[in-house]
Amino acid sequence: MRNNEKREDARVIKTRRDLRAALVQLMEKNDFDQINVNTICREALVNRMTFYKHYNDKYDLLNDVLLEIKRRIAQRMHAEHPQATIEKDPLEFTLLVLEAVIDECLEYRAFVDSFNNNELVITMVSTTIEKTIAELLTELNRKHPLLYPIEAVSAATTGAASFLVRYWLKHQPEKTKQEFFAHIRQFFQEFFLSGILFKA
Repeated sequence: MRNNEKREDARVIKTRRDLRAALVQLMEKNDFDQINVNTICREALVNRMTFYKHYNDKYDLLNDVLLEIKRRIAQRMHAEHPQATIEKDPLEFTLLVLEAVIDECLEYRAFVDSFNNNELVITMVSTTIEKTIAELLTELNRKHPLLYPIEAVSAATTGAASFLVRYWLKHQPEKTKQEFFAHIRQFFQEFFLSGILFKA
């Protein structure tokens, strides 16, 4: 029984992975509006019945793609900096997260560039980022009480982080990653030391 369950779990994992990969590959070449369940199934070599066993529609699949990216960033952070926490060193942790996000964006550059073609996709991406930042700020708030509501800081940080990443991707390789991070480190150091974020 357990072997059957393991085989079933492995099939589920493979199917979901194939569907996510298919959507990513399609979005690298097509607007999200032009993609439908049939084209996703053809790309993934999966039938429609199987698709609907796992996802409600293409938006549900896209949400899973974004969550998988979030998981990969967290795994990258944990593997490279296992001792880093936002409570211990908010500034350094923020910079490490930003670097992990940029590395992930570089690895999937064509997919990330496709976000600009659809307002709904941008909204879904922003929502995922904002929820993630809110989770981190909740951890931070336990040790370093924030001056403003978490929701407000999360929304503002999401906008700033998204702009910074898009700015660097747009100007790469005009600005190297090292040059970009030198400016970002100085900005965040001044921001964190300014006292406007935390309660006295």
